[in-house]
Formats: sequence, structure tokens, C-alpha cells
Amino acid sequence: MFAAWIRATWIATLCAFLAACAPMQVREPRALDSALLPATSGPIAAAVAAIGLREGESSYRLTQSNTDALALQIRSAQLAQVSLDLKYYMWLNDVSGRLLSSELLRAADRGVRVRVLLDDTYVRTHDLEFAALDSHPNVELRVYNPWRTRGNKVGNAFEFVLGGFRLNHRMHNKAWITDGLLAIVGGRNVGDEYYGLNDEFDFRDLGVLLAGHAVLAASADFDRYWNSPIVIPLAAIPKPDGGPTLAQAREALERERTAAMASPEFAPVLAAQDLVVEVRSRQSRLVSDRSRVVNDPPDKWLQRSDVFIGVAADLRTVIDAAEQEVILVSPYFIPGREGMDWLRGLRERGVRVRVLTNSLDATDVPAVHGAYSNYRHRLLRAGIELHELKPLTQARPHSTFRGSSRASLHTKAVLVDGRVAFVGSFNLDPRSTWINTEMGALIDDARFAEIVRANIERSLTPEHSYQLSLEGDKLVWTDTKDGQPRQQFHEPSSSWTRRIVAALARVLPVEEQL
Repeated sequence: MFAAWIRATWIATLCAFLAACAPMQVREPRALDSALLPATSGPIAAAVAAIGLREGESSYRLTQSNTDALALQIRSAQLAQVSLDLKYYMWLNDVSGRLLSSELLRAADRGVRVRVLLDDTYVRTHDLEFAALDSHPNVELRVYNPWRTRGNKVGNAFEFVLGGFRLNHRMHNKAWITDGLLAIVGGRNVGDEYYGLNDEFDFRDLGVLLAGHAVLAASADFDRYWNSPIVIPLAAIPKPDGGPTLAQAREALERERTAAMASPEFAPVLAAQDLVVEVRSRQSRLVSDRSRVVNDPPDKWLQRSDVFIGVAADLRTVIDAAEQEVILVSPYFIPGREGMDWLRGLRERGVRVRVLTNSLDATDVPAVHGAYSNYRHRLLRAGIELHELKPLTQARPHSTFRGSSRASLHTKAVLVDGRVAFVGSFNLDPRSTWINTEMGALIDDARFAEIVRANIERSLTPEHSYQLSLEGDKLVWTDTKDGQPRQQFHEPSSSWTRRIVAALARVLPVEEQL
């Protein structure tokens, strides 16, 4: 009898866990929701109209500075008249995240419709804070591929494994679309380390400010994700009781916004170039009909896994057409066996291939560096030029508000023959290729490509990165220190914990998940 009771209890518990592991769905049918018509009045509409874009044309400008990136997002929210459609992998509950949340509430109070689509990785730990924003009648938050078990670590583990690893697939896209007229796409998440507000850590990243035809594609793609069955309204996800009301959240965010704006750290943001001036500027703006926003389908991981689709397919096509040079920039670079053969093939037909990735001390994911290190000898023997960003730099007034900090590469960029440039969220690794969804701007314009190249070349200098080479079978890291050239014959890292994590990743069968 007792054994039967134990068996029944175990079966009931297992069934409960299996039910929790099923994908979350909304039972009531959902009407398709679409982007509002682009604004026809207001400062942004006037600025875009002044460009005089013809049908099919887009304007674009590379956003290099962390200061500019935050200033553009703040200013666009302040000037929005009709809509804000935002799609992000990470939206942290820190100074910058809460500052931008306050701007969204202010816009919503003015009557702007705000739609925010976030991956659940960082939402599920701040459900109640996001729910307060979601309660505003002009704000709706939706969540990509949400967990059922939310903050329960034991439940999380069961759900992850018993759900067939469904939760391993995340939305890594980044897009900020204002009034259906402007879009900011690239690699930056919403968090202090992406805007130079973190005292100890500074991500180097790039974005593209777009207007015109490319924004229509970005809006259409946003709608495709927004209406996907994989995306669930935050209001439909069960949450614990408690949490701030909308009024309480508004009061707290306004108080923190006032304090942040009064801080000397935000002086660069307040003094940054005005959004309207940037849109209309002839000095920083380029125009052509050869730019587009490329995207993965929201259910990429449910489609074929034996052929490239989405961003991976687009990048493979433009790189395969290279005749002279390919520059690959990725914080997480794992070519894999097939990628190794592909890169070797580029070199064999005379294409110069240069790679910039993170050094062991610069990366925020040592395990990825460990997997990448398995390919360094083969890459160098194939004639691929390898550069690894150094972790420490001098004060960078155009990158961070607080001067020196540990620098980490977060830029994802591809440059082909000095003419075609990609800037986006796509890492050159298995996770971006097969597991997560990605997006970016792909622009065929030598003038834009030259701006991207200049940014990359600064990071390739020996002051900022190591160049790798081989002496026999031994790796050599060459750079300059205090203006003097030097060579190191061991991995330049002072952290034994990073060495251990990297070493484990070199031998464990985890590469396909990195």
C-alpha cells in the first residue's frame, strides 16, 4: 500500500512537472496586432521628411559611442508622437534600464503607444516591476518563449531538461523603432555596461540609426515576432502577489530619473548631439537604396537545422562573394569544423581574412574563449589573421562616461571587400547560427563600409589588441605596452578561474551550445 502511494505521488509530481514544461500558450484567440502608420507630424517626421528620401531609399548612420547610443534612445522616446516598438534580449533593472523605462512611461502618458518585446531570460526575475509598466493602458509588454516555473531554480532545471531544451532557444534581437520612421539596430542591450555606466566593465559595441525603407522592414519584422505563438503577453503569465502599482512605479522611476539626470555622469548624454540634428545632418548621414534589415524568423529553431536560414544565410551569401578581403568581428568566435573548412576555402582562393574577438581576460564568457582556442592553431596555419582585444585601455571619452574600465568586445560586424558591411546582434558561433534568433543591418555602400572599417582598425592596433602568430607549434601574442613592442608565449591572463573555465570548455562536449 505504502509503495503504491509513493509510486502514485511520484507519477503525479512528474506529470505536474511535464505540464509545466509544455510551451506556454494563450488560450483565447489573439487578434493580429500591427504597427501604427508612421507619424506625419512632429520633430521626427519633419526631420525624416527633410532628407527627401525616394521610394526604396534609406538613410543610415553608424552609432559608435555609448554616449550617443543612450542619448538617441532617450531623445527618440521624448520626441515620439505615435509609437515606440522595442525588441531586446536584455533589459536590466539598473540605472539605464530604469531611466529608459521612465521615458517609456512619459511617452505613454502623452498618448504614444508603447510595445515592448523582451526575451524572458531577464524578465522572469523582474516580473512585478515590468508588470507595473504593463498595466499602463498605452503600454504592452510581451515575452519571447517564457518559462512557466519563473523564479524557482529547481523548477527551472526540471523545465529546461524535461521541456526538450525548448528554453535553450532565446531571442537575441535588438531594435528600437520610433514613430515608424526611425530604427536603431545593432548589438547593444539595455544595461549600464552598454552605455559606459558600469564602473568596472565597458562593452564596445556598434549600432545603426536608420530612416526610410529599412525601417518599414524592421517594423514588419517586429510585428511578425509580436504576433508569433512563441510570444506571450506578460499579463497572461502568472505572477506572485505584490509588486508596485503603476503610480508607485511612476513615482520611483521619476525620482531616479531626476537624480540620474542631475548627476555629472550624465553630462555627456545631455550634451550629446540632438536626434533631429543627427537625422538631418549631411555630415554623418548616408543615403542609398542598398540597405536592409535582415532577420531570423521567430521560430528559427523549429525549422530546418541542416541549412542556413535568416541572418546566417544572408551573411554566408555576401561573404561567399568576397574577392579581396573579409573582416569578421565577433566577441564570441567559434567557427566549428564546417566553418573552419569554409574560412580555409576563402583563403585558398586569395581572400584575406581577418578576425577580431576577445582575449581571455576581455571576454565575459570564458567558456566560449575555451572553445574558440581549439581552433587558433588551425586558423593561423590556414592564413587567417587573428586579433584578440586586450582587457584594459586608457580613458575613452567617446566610449564611456567614467573613463578607464575593463573593456570587452561586444560588436558583431562583418566587412566584405570594403563595400558591404553588416552590424547587428549575430555572433559568429553555433548559438547565433542555429539556436537563438538574430537581426542586423546589411548595407552595400563603400562610404558606410569605410566608417565601419575605421572603427575596427582602431581596435586592431597593437595598443588595443594582441595579434596572434605561430613559432613552430607555439602561439605568440604580440602587442605594445607603454609604446614598446612585446611578445608573450603564454595566454595573457592573470585569472586562474578564467583559465580553468576555458580549459574545461576545450575538452567538454559543449561547443554546439556556445
